[in-house]
Amino acid sequence: MIHQLSIPVIFLSTQPDKTLHVAEVDNRNGGYMATEHLLARGYRKIGLISGPSGWWAANELRRGWQEALTAAAVPIDETHIVEGDWSASSGERGLYQLLKNCPDIEAVFACNDQMALGLMQAARSLGKRIPADLAVVGFDDIPESAFYYPPLTTIRQGVYELGQAAVQTFVRIREAEQKGEPIPSGQTVWLQPQLVVRAST
Repeated sequence: MIHQLSIPVIFLSTQPDKTLHVAEVDNRNGGYMATEHLLARGYRKIGLISGPSGWWAANELRRGWQEALTAAAVPIDETHIVEGDWSASSGERGLYQLLKNCPDIEAVFACNDQMALGLMQAARSLGKRIPADLAVVGFDDIPESAFYYPPLTTIRQGVYELGQAAVQTFVRIREAEQKGEPIPSGQTVWLQPQLVVRAST
């Protein structure tokens, strides 16, 4: 018999609901870390290839990018933002659009590693060297990112830790139900991403 929990444990692509138990990566801080890393390398014209605007995670990554630039007193230029759809092809298109908007763009934060792959391919086709002519940071740290050319600097999401947090929450709720105790109220467990520096910056 499958036991139905009265409060689910889930991963969200939308803003966390206060009535649910959620395990989520702090995307806002991840976006900040990626941009701060580029700023620390001396870049000031930093483009953003975001995810779809309807995604909460994409908006949080964009907020992190904006906040890092603001903290460094670098003006935010809306022409430095291009929306992608998480695919490599949208990263490729995104770089072409960024270069059309700002031919002297120095670095790009792509909000996932797939879009970073596409923009790196586009950069090479244009004769741009990474990172000599264009620095690139991705997000996710998919296994393949270490084998991009050059290997990709990225923000690592702790997928294992996310799963661990979800299971631990599930167990707490299950034990409370079995003991007839009140079920813990909804809460969001925020997991912090990590910067992984490789040759693309």
